[in-house]
Formats: sequence, structure tokens, C-alpha cells
Amino acid sequence: MSTSFRSRNSVGLLLLFAVAASAAVLCMLVSVTTVPTNNHHRRLTETATPTDDTDQSAGYATTDDFYTPQTHGKALPNSPGIIVNMLRRAKDRVSESDVPFLLQLPHTSSDTIYNILTECYGLEGKKYLQPQELEIAKKENVVDRYYMSSHEKPTERFTSFGKQFHFISTPHYQEGAGLFTFSHKGRIMLMLRHPAVIAESMYLTRPGTVKGDVKGLLNYVNSTDYYDNWMTRMLANIPNNKQVTEEDFIEARKVLENKFLIGMTADMAETIFKRIKIYFGWKELPNKHGCELMHIKKGVMALPPSALVEGGHEWRTITRINRFDMKLYARGMSVFGSQKMRLPIHSLVREEERRVVDGAIEHLRDVKDPRDASDIPFFWHIPKASGTTVKETLSDCYGLVRTEMIKPPSSLEIIGKSNVLNIDLTTRDAVAKAKEVGLVDTGLADVIISQLFEGATWEPTYRSDYNDITLQQYVEMDGYYDNWMVRMLSNAKLGGLNEGHLELAKKILKDKFVVGISDHMDETFRQLEIYYGWKEKREGCVQFHLHSAPSNKNKYPETERGGEVWNLIADKNKFDMALYYFALEVFGDQSEKVFREGKVMQY
Repeated sequence: MSTSFRSRNSVGLLLLFAVAASAAVLCMLVSVTTVPTNNHHRRLTETATPTDDTDQSAGYATTDDFYTPQTHGKALPNSPGIIVNMLRRAKDRVSESDVPFLLQLPHTSSDTIYNILTECYGLEGKKYLQPQELEIAKKENVVDRYYMSSHEKPTERFTSFGKQFHFISTPHYQEGAGLFTFSHKGRIMLMLRHPAVIAESMYLTRPGTVKGDVKGLLNYVNSTDYYDNWMTRMLANIPNNKQVTEEDFIEARKVLENKFLIGMTADMAETIFKRIKIYFGWKELPNKHGCELMHIKKGVMALPPSALVEGGHEWRTITRINRFDMKLYARGMSVFGSQKMRLPIHSLVREEERRVVDGAIEHLRDVKDPRDASDIPFFWHIPKASGTTVKETLSDCYGLVRTEMIKPPSSLEIIGKSNVLNIDLTTRDAVAKAKEVGLVDTGLADVIISQLFEGATWEPTYRSDYNDITLQQYVEMDGYYDNWMVRMLSNAKLGGLNEGHLELAKKILKDKFVVGISDHMDETFRQLEIYYGWKEKREGCVQFHLHSAPSNKNKYPETERGGEVWNLIADKNKFDMALYYFALEVFGDQSEKVFREGKVMQY
């Protein structure tokens, strides 16, 4: 939630409570290994400046140069081994010397990507359609002579467009990759589409073909004119007159999963907004608002519907002929899913994320700061961490009016005797509207509650089609949203995490939050009563809510502590695990140093 309802201060709890200069933050914490199976849910310090946003993940090569003469024979100047070493690994952060390389393949909506880069972001692209053009460009050494970083020298600063460019585009992989040098290596982007649909699109470009003629399509893919497994052939440099082997596929797969930033034709919005933009640090020009969405819609509409029936005879025949490309496509989809949470975001994007963090915490008091009568507690409601019990206890036992929309539409109406201000704070837009109507200044709310922090949102984690999968299957899914707490506190919603993000989250947690632990609710409420000066309206009310009638308490199968699934979850969420153990220390320290002897002490 945006904590900037008003420019004052707040403190926070794991449960989490914080105090904003108008909000005090409470946050309840629960171990990240207790996830249920069907509810899937720098500015502060120089040390919080990551040098690499990536979490070192298994399956990636450890250097750019994973092709060597020892494994691939004699490496000639234009051999696939030397060429692929001129491409950076996708997992490494983009530098200003790296050259974006759009592999603009037919029938994959790559032209939509090109149009967004040039028309929406104002980039100058150098397009090479023929191999002969690339040969000339290589002799001219165009990359070293004419490449300009889009961030260091945007288009408006070009003296003349001449030969200067921000990115390269070509449908020819081997020749295109051959342009790059040790001074300017390539960053390759690729759009993937189902091989059967690509075969159909290729067929329809031939003279005299008719849309929907699946018999003619089958004749085509069985003819000598058809170029089977073209993606595998392209990446492994296998000519059309040679059979593709399993070894060729393995080589192509290694290149794909290590070197390529992957996009999906079937998911253009995800490709643009959650891959390309944050990876390269590009954004729409000020006068081009909505340009990306316009091109995405045009690109989707330009794709003709397929006449093939998935799983039908024709479909199965085409996929069998392209069996290596099918395996490569499946691997590509997996990499596409995992890259969302593992790729390093661009430093410019991260700087903007940090500015949001700084802006948010300016409105939260430090725990150790003297309380002000105008401060309002802000409860950061972490899902499945006893937050509902806390909310009900605050309203019922202490008579506090809390924010929560329990019946639409959102309003400033206080609902009956429930002590609930019926205002929505579940989305960024809702928070913005609450700020517009002066939620804090009205004085109607005693406690502000939201699952949002810093105005951040997170990836949707509940889907009905997840109900029948196991917890282990869910956690192992590509794109699983890991380390929720660290991501929210550091505002790193996508991409890889590192120790810098964890240290930033720790600092915010310690400085700004009154920490509560869901396994220690009695002590949590003892500390809250001391810190905020709350007193029960009815004796025994808090004990009743905590032990006799806890709210929204669901039973789920227990995960064996130290077992295979437990360890899997802990490993996937290693930064949240570290933050949780740190929060336990903070909880203990606050109990001893802040809330000792029935009063707030020096911290």
C-alpha cells in the first residue's frame, strides 16, 4: 500500500505494524514454508546497491564462453562456437556496451517488437534482411563504429541518423551474431511460437495456397521443399541437407536457455511489460503514452486464426516432423516462465524502484522516534500470517475503526457496529482515490490496513486451475512468485534478487516496523498495547479472539519440517527465510529493549 496518505510518519509489525507520519505499521510474520496447497498466494544504505540482480541459478553456463576448442574441435573465426561467445548470457545484467539484437523471425510477431522499439521507445534500429548485407556490415565493423547506447545517446542527440543505431534486427542468426565483438557483445531477443502454427503460416505465404487447406499443408510439410526443425537447425547451424540429431538439439537447447531473452507470440503483453522493458530499461516516450498497447493489439489482430485442431491428425503429423523444434519450444516456454523471476532488471529500472521505496518510508516513523498524537497505525496485512485475526481483534477488543471495504462501492461510511470504514485499499488505484478524498485527514480511521506496501502490487498467485496440484508442483512451476516479503519491501516485484535486496528489506523492517509473529500472538499483542497505548474494552476479548475464535483459520496438510518439500520451499524462498529469522531477532529485541517493564524503552 502506498504509505504516503499524508506527509507525516508511521511504525510497522510482522504481523506488520508501522508508524507513518500518519501511519504506524504493523506486520505479522509467518514462516514462508507454511504455504497452503490451494491458496497460492539506495537509497537507505550504500550496501543496498546490488552489482548484479541475479540469483545464481542452476542450469546456466558460468561464463559467456561455454563453447571451447576442447569441446567443439578447432574454433574457426566464423564457427558457431566463436559466434555464440559474442552473445552475453541472458542472466547477466545489461551494460551500456551491450548491443540489443532482435532476431526478427517471420510468423512470430517479431515485427511488432521492432515497431514498439522504434515507434514507442524512439530507438533507431539497423535492419539487415539479407545475409549479403550482414557480410558488408561485418567488414565495416558497424558495431564498434556506429553502435550507440539508447540511454547514453538517445535518438534526439544523434547529429544524423546515418549509420548510428541503438539495436540490430535481422532474421539471420549466425550472420547477425557474427557482427558482435569483444567490445560490444550482443543481447539477443527471440519470439517463440508453436512450430505447427509456424508451419501453417509458412505454407500460407506460398502462391496459390488457401487458408484452411490442411490437406495441402500436410503435403507441403511432407515435401522436399519444407524446412523441418528450422529453429534447431538455425541455432545449431545444421544445413537443410543433413538430418538433425539429438546432439544437435542439445546444442541448440543450451544456446537457447543461456543466451536468449525469450518472448512468446501468444503472450505479447507479458513479453513487453515483464521482460523486454525491465531488462533493457526502455520506456515509452513522453508523447507516446499507450503506444505499446496499441501495437500489441494490432499484432494480435494481425495473426490469422489457425485451421489446425490441437491434438488432431494434422497437428500430430506436423509436430512429429518437427519433434526437435517441439522439444525446443517446450524448453523455451519453461525458460520464458522462469526468466520473469530470475533475470536482472536494468539499473535504471532498479533506481526508479528504489526511489519508490525512499518515497514510501519517508511517511513512516522510525520505531524509536517519539510518538505523535497525529500518527495513525498502519497494519501491513501479510496474507496467511494471522492478519484477519489481528483486524477483528483491533476493532472488537479495542474499539478501533479500521479500513476495509466489506460491501461495494468504496466509501467513507462506517459500517454499523463493526467499526469498519468501508473504503477500498486493495489496489494502487484504490489507494490513490483514498488519498484524493483525504482518508487520513477525515480522522475517521483509527487503523489503516492494506496488503500493499510502497504502492506495490504483486503477481497474481491464486488461480482456480491450481486447486488440483500439489504444493511441490506449485512451487516447482516456472514463474513461481518467490520471496514475497523481500520483493515487497525492496519493491523488486520481478527479476532476480541478491543480498542487496535482502539488506534493504532488513533495514526497513528493523527501522520502521513493530514486528509481530503469528506463532507468538500473546506477546505480540502485549507489545502492541504498550506501544500504541491500546486498552481492551472488554476483559478477555483479546484472549478470546486469539485462542477461542481465531478468524480465517483454515486447516491444511502439514509440511514435514526438514522434509523434501519443506527444503524445496525454503530454498526457493531463501531471502524470505533469512528475513523471517532476522524478524524473529527483531521481535525479541523489541520485546526486551522497546516494550520492557510495561512501557516503551530506548531502542
